Amino acid sequence: MKLPTISTPIYEVKFLSRKEPVKFRPFLVREQKLMMLAVESNDIKETIDLMKQIAKNCILDQNIDVEELPIADLEILFLNLRARSMGEKMSVYYKCKNIVPAADDGTEECGMVINVDVNLLEVPVINTEFDKKIKITDDVGMQLKYPSFNFINDILNQDNTNNPDAIDTEFKAAAMSIEFIYDKDNVYYAKDATLDELLEFVNNLPQEKYNLIGEFLNKTPTASKTTHVNCPKCSFAHTFVLEGLNDFFT
Repeated sequence: MKLPTISTPIYEVKFLSRKEPVKFRPFLVREQKLMMLAVESNDIKETIDLMKQIAKNCILDQNIDVEELPIADLEILFLNLRARSMGEKMSVYYKCKNIVPAADDGTEECGMVINVDVNLLEVPVINTEFDKKIKITDDVGMQLKYPSFNFINDILNQDNTNNPDAIDTEFKAAAMSIEFIYDKDNVYYAKDATLDELLEFVNNLPQEKYNLIGEFLNKTPTASKTTHVNCPKCSFAHTFVLEGLNDFFT
């Protein structure tokens, strides 16, 4: 017996890395289960693999390599997936920690639970104009790239293989963020170099140029929503900030 086929709506979303809108479909039950597993998982690699599978399932443009999508684009995608699949508005609950007078003439925490409604389709992405090019000398420079699924997987794989300390991981992140290096004669793409070659290049950078890589990575575009609300019990003015997928999905 052939059961009926259920059609799903198709939506479009604008990524930072692409000129044309990207088509996607909402979550189905199978993706909803994967999302629940991703939110509940304590294993970073498992979470990344689950989110990668959801993105591959729901993006309808076959020419998009999910592995290479910048994290900022993935945040945009998942906010839109959540909005189109489960509703645009999400309720977030905060506890008011303002100190107020107590009945015994002392003080206590207000404790009021504040409900904040967030429209996921109105969440902006910040830090989108940071310059990717770093000029090292008059003739030599480099262009950086925003972190992607591949970037995070590479960092995690390197960590598992070599068990480095935080300093080693920082240098590897800097090396892996290079898209290409150029001089007056040639362009040298990072994908054609080994990690050791990139690390050697990074280790020979002037300190102020190396610091610019760190600034670039720290200012990677991210979804962020700031909400101002007064506590209905004590009237204290709160500013709540949601930033990154972890805040929007937990």
